[in-house]
This record gives sequence, C-alpha cells and structure tokens, in this order.
Amino acid sequence: MTNLNRIRVVVLGSARVGKSAVTVRYLTKRYIGEYSSNSDFLYRHNVTFDNVTTEVEILDTSKCAATGCLYDHIRWGEAFVVVYSVCDRNSFNDAHELLDKLGKLKLPSYFTTLLLGNKRDLDHSRQICVDDGQELSLQYGCQFYEVSAAENFAGVSLAFQSLLREARSVQLLRALPIRRKLGVNSVSKVLGNIFGKNNKAGDRKKRPSLSI
Repeated sequence: MTNLNRIRVVVLGSARVGKSAVTVRYLTKRYIGEYSSNSDFLYRHNVTFDNVTTEVEILDTSKCAATGCLYDHIRWGEAFVVVYSVCDRNSFNDAHELLDKLGKLKLPSYFTTLLLGNKRDLDHSRQICVDDGQELSLQYGCQFYEVSAAENFAGVSLAFQSLLREARSVQLLRALPIRRKLGVNSVSKVLGNIFGKNNKAGDRKKRPSLSI
C-alpha cells in the first residue's frame, strides 16, 4: 500500500559522477567535493507541498548499485535520480542503461525519474551536450536537469523539488478510488497523459528540463 506520508528516493549512477555531492548539496546547501565510500547512505528529510508535510527518504547509493544491489534498490524506491557527469561519456552510457533497467523492473506508472547531468561548470571538459541529455530524457519520458553541484545550490534544489512534486502527484493518483475501477493498465494511461510517459516516439512531449 502506498504511504502518502513518505517518498523513497534512490540516487543512482556510476562512480565519480557526484551522486553524494548533489544529494548533500540538496539536503544541506553545502558542497563537499570529495567522497569515497563503499556503503550506501540513507538520509531523511521533510518537505512540504501545499501545506502537507511529507517525509523523504533519500538513498545515496555506492558503486555496489551497479552490481548485485541494484535490483533491491529499484524495488525499494519510488522516485529515482539517475546522475551522470557531462564530462564522462561512459557515465552517460551507464545512465542510459539504468533508465532502461528501471523501465523493465518497475511498472511505468508506479515510479518517477529524474535524469541529472552534473558538473556543468566544467564546460571545457564537456563530452555530453545538453541536447544529448534532453533527447535521452524524451526517450524514457523522464525529467531532465543539468546542474553544477559545485557551484549552484539553486539548480540542484529545483531538480529535486520537481522530482518530489511529481512523485507526490503519482502517489495521490495511485490512491484514488478510480484505480479500483479502471485497473492498473488504465491508470498507466492516465498517468501517461499527465506526465507524457506513454507518448509514441513521433509525438513525445518535452518534460521539465533546465540547465542551471
């Protein structure tokens, strides 16, 4: 049963893309440049939407998320932040694979995803352009933001807030009585119409995106 007072967020991505940096930046406004850990970290944070306070659990995953732990992380989460570095083509390819696995392991209407390009301040080393990230987000019907955890709290905060607002909307829609009448497939179609997740390739709507 959906817990409307809690949103579980999983931060995924390959090593050295800044998963912990963006997570801590969002939670504390501080930037810490060096992280080295083989363990996952679970943070709890309260957010308020429309005068309703919701507990957010954010799981900052270690490199093990790319191996045996990934399936458990995906089963646990309701919203996902898939991080890549704009300076690393391999990390972008890994993000593509993670989005694909999410689509295969979760019912489309039961989760929310944010594709997050990090390190946009390192433009001189850029390998992934903004259009690449936008196109990948369109392919998987997810939100897309490009940020610099090192330089700007506002962009990271806006990206997380946008993800959480959508996750909250998905939770509320799943809890509606209409779900019992229409069934899972029809609810999926309703969510697709709202969030653009089921658009055909030739008629895909742009999702919320920003480079900041």
